[in-house]
Amino acid sequence: MPSMNETAPSNENQPTGTRLRRGVCVLLALLATSVCLWAAEKLVLPKVSKPEPAQPKIGLDTDKHLDKTPPRQTKGLDLVKMGWTYDCNECHKLIEPKWHYDGRPMVEHEQVKLNHGSNRFCLNCHSAKNHNVFVDYDGSEIKQEDVVQLCARCHGTTYRDWQHGAHGRTNGHWDKTKGEQTQLRCIQCHDPHDPAYKPSVTLRAPDYPARAAGSAHSSQRETAKH
Repeated sequence: MPSMNETAPSNENQPTGTRLRRGVCVLLALLATSVCLWAAEKLVLPKVSKPEPAQPKIGLDTDKHLDKTPPRQTKGLDLVKMGWTYDCNECHKLIEPKWHYDGRPMVEHEQVKLNHGSNRFCLNCHSAKNHNVFVDYDGSEIKQEDVVQLCARCHGTTYRDWQHGAHGRTNGHWDKTKGEQTQLRCIQCHDPHDPAYKPSVTLRAPDYPARAAGSAHSSQRETAKH
């Protein structure tokens, strides 16, 4: 090992083979960097749309007059990230289910703020064993498409009214013998984490249709006034 007073050997004094190997390594490093930069520019992540929630569609295909904008954009139990679709268990199988997560940083569920009465914990509704489903009081599983059964655990009277069509939104034929009928599920109108229905802006009354201005019924009403 050279002392502090000694001069390190210059490249000229190094064997030709050593200098050649170093040059090849530098060249390969530059080449690899160029390839990575080129690949990064060309890389296009696949566009994956979030799977449709397991809930009924709004309205019928024949309801051309109906505004089919959902009262609430229902979200299924799937995660789409970087062009890939994951189900809940793919992450939660690595996370021990707990009732309390105080102090644990949350990555995917930061936007979830629970404001649902006494349901203050995830496991009040989500299964601790299978995060792709909900859970009943006895521990049995409730599928996504049967979410109404989950809500019925606490909201029995509202569930009864929903069954008879007095609560919620129903589209299609009133007389089921004459055609199809669709009935929205709870989470298609209510946010399950914050279910209180937000106030909406009241629209003005519709204009009197011009086509009815000269109708026979309208003429009779004008005659009756005189």
